[in-house]
Amino acid sequence: MNKISIALVATLGLGGATATAHANAFALNEFDAKAVGRGDAAAATDSDASSIFYNVGGLGNAEGLQIRISGSIVAPFASFTTNGTKIDSNTGPQPLPGAFVSMRVHPMVTLGIGFSMPFGLALSWPDNAPTNNELHKQALRTYFITPSVGVNLDKSIPGLSLGAGIDIVPSTVELWQDVYFGDSTGTAHLGGSGMGYGGRIGAMYKPPGAPGLSIGAMYRSDVKENFTGKGDFNADPIYRNQLPPDGDISTSITLPQQIIGGVAYKPMPELEIEANAIWTNWSKFKTLDVVVPSTTGTGTMTISTDEEYTNTLSARAGVEYTLADQGMGLRAGFIYDPTPIKPQYLTVRLPDIDRYAVTAGASKAFGEYSIHLGLLYIIPQSRETSTDTNMPVNKGTFDVSAFVGTLTLAGSFGK
Repeated sequence: MNKISIALVATLGLGGATATAHANAFALNEFDAKAVGRGDAAAATDSDASSIFYNVGGLGNAEGLQIRISGSIVAPFASFTTNGTKIDSNTGPQPLPGAFVSMRVHPMVTLGIGFSMPFGLALSWPDNAPTNNELHKQALRTYFITPSVGVNLDKSIPGLSLGAGIDIVPSTVELWQDVYFGDSTGTAHLGGSGMGYGGRIGAMYKPPGAPGLSIGAMYRSDVKENFTGKGDFNADPIYRNQLPPDGDISTSITLPQQIIGGVAYKPMPELEIEANAIWTNWSKFKTLDVVVPSTTGTGTMTISTDEEYTNTLSARAGVEYTLADQGMGLRAGFIYDPTPIKPQYLTVRLPDIDRYAVTAGASKAFGEYSIHLGLLYIIPQSRETSTDTNMPVNKGTFDVSAFVGTLTLAGSFGK
């Protein structure tokens, strides 16, 4: 029972480890190829419709009607070596969509709406993996729908724009896990859905007295997700009473708040350099309570587990060179994302490393339309679990890397 409950808690609370292969814990940022190519460093400069995600403070600078539709393919590579046995994850490439639309409705006001999935994705281990009693496979999806407004205050405060948005976040989660009873194996299949709400506010400032300089900052609030769903448990009849009855399950998690800041500078008209820092409040995730049917057959029971995440400060840097006469842009970047997961909580449910990523990208404009490509590669890293007696149960070494390719099709009309 404890093994099922712990896995359930971790899955509903943390989401899929595909995300961990290329982002802080289970956070994702690859929703516009233009930003991806420059290391996702866009908080000080993004004035396109995608600013809804990267810094809503830039939305007030978006002119005309803008439409940006993106698709990313996330290809994770993860393995776990324990007791001399190497287990390769069989998680396949995962799609990651993003879409943003904005329209200027007044000389000072731009309205927009964005769609992104910044927490989640999936993880799967082979059918014969000895760690399937912790996790066989799982999937988490969070759908951020963000209506937003931007205000350009240039006439009263030259260079300043502000923005704000509301996050409406439906979500789903699903888990498959094996349960071992000596030579017999049972299964647990758990699934649920949730709904949460949050918001974001941002600012962007281009000082008139410092040409080429741009500063941006955004705050995104917590989003509390209340999950409800069903649990389906199966085992040989002689062991079935050791598992909970099939029935309702519930829990709640809080997707962490973030503060993002950035500074960009153009030493020459064609060249732009930007650096961003991102603080993520993971430390709020200390424990998680899950309500499951009681093994007595009546009522419910609550299972708690410790997670003890730590806050993180990530860094991004990017450079962009514009060939205006050819309608092209070339980009490169670097990302450092430390993990918030302590070694004693490092398991197959959520393998994670300190990530070092290199990025590259390019754009080509065709009149009102443009196409953008962004590539991101996580440099392979290894990380060992804690050697503490009981934490975690399966000890060993994780090897993790990932590749992300993002394509964005954009249209800008009526500027």
